[in-house]
Amino acid sequence: MNLEERLLAVFSGKEPDVMPWFADLTYWYRARVYRNELPSKYLGERGQIRLYKDLGCGCHEEIYNLPGEVTYYGVKSTSSAERFRDGTVIYEEGYSTPVGNVTGVTKFVPQSVSSAHIKYAAATRQDLKVLQYMHKNQSFRADYSLQHDRLKNWKGLGFVSSLPPRTPFQRLIVVWAGVVNTVRLMMREPEELEETIQVLSEADDRIYEAVCESPAQGVYFGENITSDVISPPIFKKYHTPYYKKRAEQLHKAGKIIYVHIDGTLRGVLPLMGDTCVDCAQSVTPAPVGDVPVEKLREVAGPKIILWGGLPGVYFSRLYPEQTLREMALDVMEHHLEGHRFIMGVADQVPPDGDINRVKMITDLVGKHAKYN
Repeated sequence: MNLEERLLAVFSGKEPDVMPWFADLTYWYRARVYRNELPSKYLGERGQIRLYKDLGCGCHEEIYNLPGEVTYYGVKSTSSAERFRDGTVIYEEGYSTPVGNVTGVTKFVPQSVSSAHIKYAAATRQDLKVLQYMHKNQSFRADYSLQHDRLKNWKGLGFVSSLPPRTPFQRLIVVWAGVVNTVRLMMREPEELEETIQVLSEADDRIYEAVCESPAQGVYFGENITSDVISPPIFKKYHTPYYKKRAEQLHKAGKIIYVHIDGTLRGVLPLMGDTCVDCAQSVTPAPVGDVPVEKLREVAGPKIILWGGLPGVYFSRLYPEQTLREMALDVMEHHLEGHRFIMGVADQVPPDGDINRVKMITDLVGKHAKYN
């Protein structure tokens, strides 16, 4: 079996020859390109394919996309960037509508080659009305050309997936409002918040229709869930019903659904099995997360496929290589039976990661994670 076939075997309830092993190298790769530290043979899509082949791991994060384009009518968008000598960049993105304006600001930090919000667009009742206007006037035009190309170019090596917008509540948390603003709005403007969530959900309908018709079998809910933020009551109220609704729709179209839950697990992971999605992806065990490797299946329950197990920080030279090796062997010891576990980096190989450790995991899986 090739890497893609192993992954699909697990998702179809069949036994692969070897436990699937898929790594997210996007952060490491982006940082190396930014710093001009990547060998020329690994540049561009052909170079990326060569990199994954040389390392012997499967690819998923490189090859997902929203299969189309979102447009807001009656909305004027603006963007600007202020660049500093040290490489820091402040990005400002604004939306102007007949009911008001919102502006979000993010900061790119060259030392970590990463960005973060320093001002979220939505913090008030009026801001929510702007979001509602935008999404009530949203259209979506499907475009499957990139997926067709990736299905051809990455065949046998990658899991091509559609990436719809985050579920409405999670979109407020991650994209539009942030944790603090969302909690304040829940307390102070509950009706307006509920209306906003409903509007976002309805705006997603056309996107999911397109996803159902897309050539990619995978559907990636890139949620970035952590139990530190999403409590069980919040998950049951805002996430479970939405997942069930979309899972029914997507499964009828023959799609496979995996959800990115890359923070603490203990509060939310036990609830994932009842959402009808297929897989909890990027599960991070203790001591980086809060559930030991040997307890992951017990906490998750029997229904859901688990994907992860290897904390991304262990690929950094700040940690002994032996620590990563022992974690991988623990994953194989406790999760080989039942073939419902996909070995993966949780969450990403960091910019200072030792890429040779990825190849080390490939060798360990080939030696110790065979089913037949």
